[in-house]
Amino acid sequence: MSRGAGAARRFGAFVLASGLALTATWLLSPARRGAEADGATATAVQARVAGTPPPKSGYFHLRGAGTWSALPGGRACAAKVHRSNWEPRPLNHVPNAVMPGRGKVRAAFAASPRAVDGSYAARWDTWLLPRVSGAYTGKTDEIFQWAACKWGLPDNLLRAIAVRESTWYQYPTYTSGACVVNWGCGDIFDAASESSLQYCDGIAKVGGYDYQDDFSPGICPKTFSIAGVMSWEDPSWGPMPGNQNGTFPFNRNSTAFAVDYLGSDLRGCIEGWERWLVDGTGFKGLSAKDRMWGCVGAWYAGEWHSAAADGYIARVRRAWRDHVWRKPVFATIRPPCASAGGCVSGAG
Repeated sequence: MSRGAGAARRFGAFVLASGLALTATWLLSPARRGAEADGATATAVQARVAGTPPPKSGYFHLRGAGTWSALPGGRACAAKVHRSNWEPRPLNHVPNAVMPGRGKVRAAFAASPRAVDGSYAARWDTWLLPRVSGAYTGKTDEIFQWAACKWGLPDNLLRAIAVRESTWYQYPTYTSGACVVNWGCGDIFDAASESSLQYCDGIAKVGGYDYQDDFSPGICPKTFSIAGVMSWEDPSWGPMPGNQNGTFPFNRNSTAFAVDYLGSDLRGCIEGWERWLVDGTGFKGLSAKDRMWGCVGAWYAGEWHSAAADGYIARVRRAWRDHVWRKPVFATIRPPCASAGGCVSGAG
């Protein structure tokens, strides 16, 4: 497989039971290349959320392919965000307030260029990634709005993807310090290899936490964040320093960076700049909307309309159709406690 920002991703089955009860199956599920969570039942707690959720129609809509050069910048989009004190995920407070250093982000991406073997268009490195900043702070939903505006995407799409990826949790941790698998970190390696050991050692050094202590040498998360942003770069996709693609630890520490990066990936895909993904697929004749949905599937599966990709598309569509974030029970959902790690204490 060529480089895929979202290759081999996990999925969950969102189930809202009666009252505040939730079944463990709604998010705790296996990944092609990740370990299952421990199977504990998700916790439903009483929650009083001030304000009101966004309207069903959302605030921003899809802009067509070819509009990339006319997209507004981060500052302009910050002024267009509909501010609200509605926050169903107060545990995101810390990462919602983190803006990574712009110079560090640019240096990380410059060290891991995409357009080196013809798989990506040159604009991926010269325009797209340099535009990813995470330079915004606010409530979780405000961050979705900001990124949607910046990348010409429906804000409801970003909300729905985040439902599938993390239930809108950026990076909660147990009292032990371990991350909560499938709730902000995931796609755990199946088995250790020389490449995974190099990667796990590298993110431990950069991020200040060794996930191998929670699993075993060479076993750690490939993805982080509310949006399931992959940090792992399989050597078969193309060599990158430490088998990292430049997103870590920004995707773990900053909600805005994670959603910003998701938006950039979808926009670049819609524009047809992921050549490895769209060659031979009839992509050029598709409408912007059809491209968008194909790109959503690729975010998950790293493939164009494979069975795995289409399954994910259907689940994201369902989350959007049902507007699950508007349901009162959504704000009550918390990650499960774990026998070894304790209960969730907050965001890392």
